[in-house]
Amino acid sequence: MLGFVSLGTAYLLVSVGVSIYRRRHAVPAGETVSAQLTLEEARSCYDELDDVSQGLQKHLENFHHLLASYDASEAQRWADEGAVWRGQWKVLGKRCRFNEIRGTKLRKEFEEMAAAYEELWLTHQIYTQALLRFGKDQAPRLDRIRQRLDKIGERLGKTSGAPPGETNKNE
Repeated sequence: MLGFVSLGTAYLLVSVGVSIYRRRHAVPAGETVSAQLTLEEARSCYDELDDVSQGLQKHLENFHHLLASYDASEAQRWADEGAVWRGQWKVLGKRCRFNEIRGTKLRKEFEEMAAAYEELWLTHQIYTQALLRFGKDQAPRLDRIRQRLDKIGERLGKTSGAPPGETNKNE
């Protein structure tokens, strides 16, 4: 019984460790493609490119939470998530060798995948720059506005926690 519990505990710890490692370090989805790209290799690169594209989309969807109210810890979490995506993107590029032009019958498809791969990077860069610009320029302004409104509310006897439409009983 003790051996079974020990084995189960060891399995659980290894599973958690592997999950954490994979979350922080991108793992290639397969072997590096050959110089003469085969249909199977092209399909695997497409599948992984599609996964990376969807990963970026999900990552960027979280961006709107930062626009509603800038929070430094939320921004850090978003940046960490971006680092994971960048790792996956880089591993994909190395595995599929998008920077090499091939003279195969799949050349057109491969060039289109390479173009999509580069566009994913540019999209990520633009969003990241926009977030940094927002954090530097607009977030402090929104904080000042919120502080000003809180002070006005205090002077008027309103609390920010009161439901809308509720008036102060002293009025």
